[in-house]
Amino acid sequence: MNMLVVRAFLAALLMGTSLSGCSLPHFETCGGTEAAVAALDQLPVLELHPKGAVVVDGVPSSGAHCVDDTAGAWLTAERFYAYGGTRKDVLEYYGREASAAGWRPVDGLDIGLDRGFAVFCFESADRPSITLSFTSPEELREFSGTEPHPAELLGVDARTWYTWSAEAEPDGSRMDCY
Repeated sequence: MNMLVVRAFLAALLMGTSLSGCSLPHFETCGGTEAAVAALDQLPVLELHPKGAVVVDGVPSSGAHCVDDTAGAWLTAERFYAYGGTRKDVLEYYGREASAAGWRPVDGLDIGLDRGFAVFCFESADRPSITLSFTSPEELREFSGTEPHPAELLGVDARTWYTWSAEAEPDGSRMDCY
């Protein structure tokens, strides 16, 4: 193709998007997010967990970090737990305690138990969203390359494995669940 034609096309494209009020997409990166990541990791709601739930260390996605992928960047701070109770126990606990702390479930917490849903999200008007997601030992092996910790190491005979996490924009501001 003629280089003159290519240059004219690119010039017209840039001029057209500028005049129409549109712009080329802006993608955030993880550069300079360290302070916001640290602040997100200190969010008090992340310390909520049912009595008897034990933090599991060594899961690759646990902790606080910035995620930078093709859709842009966001911050996450995660706690991974093993618990001797049921999913229903965990949902009831977070439905009560997260609501008391100012977060509301986006969808009903009763919709997923019988249909296989494993992710529930909570929002607050001016704070980061919180996500509760369940996993199985098989999913831990397949997706994280992690073996479930034996009960004698955790001090709990885990029947339920879950992540309680906060998500925010790269500057630490509120991010919607969906």
